[in-house]
Amino acid sequence: MQVLEALKELMVASNSYQEPTLEEIDRWSKIFNYSVSEAPGIITQFRADINRQRLTDVQWYIIKDDKEAEGYGRETYEHWLQVWSNKSKISNQPRASDDKAFVVFKLQAPFPDIESLQSKVGISATLKKGLGEEGDADFAFVTGAAKRAIGDWIETQLPRPPRPTFIRLSLSPKDLLGNSSDPTLGVDSSLPQHRLQDNQCHASAQMEYLVWYLFYGTLMDPQTVQKCVSLPSTPRLVPASTKGGILRSWGRKYKALVDGPADARVDGSAYLVEIAEHEEYLRFRETEAYEVVPCRINLEGGEEIQGLTFRFVKQEDLDVD
Repeated sequence: MQVLEALKELMVASNSYQEPTLEEIDRWSKIFNYSVSEAPGIITQFRADINRQRLTDVQWYIIKDDKEAEGYGRETYEHWLQVWSNKSKISNQPRASDDKAFVVFKLQAPFPDIESLQSKVGISATLKKGLGEEGDADFAFVTGAAKRAIGDWIETQLPRPPRPTFIRLSLSPKDLLGNSSDPTLGVDSSLPQHRLQDNQCHASAQMEYLVWYLFYGTLMDPQTVQKCVSLPSTPRLVPASTKGGILRSWGRKYKALVDGPADARVDGSAYLVEIAEHEEYLRFRETEAYEVVPCRINLEGGEEIQGLTFRFVKQEDLDVD
């Protein structure tokens, strides 16, 4: 899988960086509203940060055309992700979004394999094979909550704790197993009639394919979907709509679907995701700013089907209408 092979890029941190050019200073100043005097220092500090979040070649390939059309380059978009992440840190306390985030780290002592994570820390993880600095390597793919549990175990159980390098992946969380506080678009799960049956209905679909997605915004363009999912030909998107949500904007650039009145309608396009790898590409593209939630999709012609969509998470970051 391309995403997994690209893990090598996430694990290699480089100390080398270049002094910003006048053109780069001008670009950063325009994108982030930095003054010409402060931009060089910010760029230099950003490039010198070996622990900063980096996009893999695969991630950048998926979003490259969209972001360049918005004025970003790969480096400036990585900085934008950093700024957005820092803005979300209200305190040093763990956030719910941190628990849902995904991180990857190389399996080595004291956790040489997935089984050792289960026996020592009591957590489950997904094995990912990829390339490390010294060739083929095994990686553990875990949630942010599991990362915290691993860190706690290391600090309390080892006299001289090693410090694993955790790489945060900006991936839209998908939790259809009933652990989300509001698992369905436009449905208030605090109401008794929605607490049990909705969760049971969607749990079996956590890793079920084929699955319909309701797209809105730039994903309504078939060529955008083709590039995102790495398809050999242009896919067929079906005009469709859903209810229970409304479209807002954030960052003055992006469409954001949020919960709305039960009769509120959102028009978009439906796409049939065939395999988990294609869904993973889509979740990388949308990043952790969104989460995957179930919804009812009304196809052109009147047919209603069960499907999924991307709902915006950080409502406090929405633009003021």
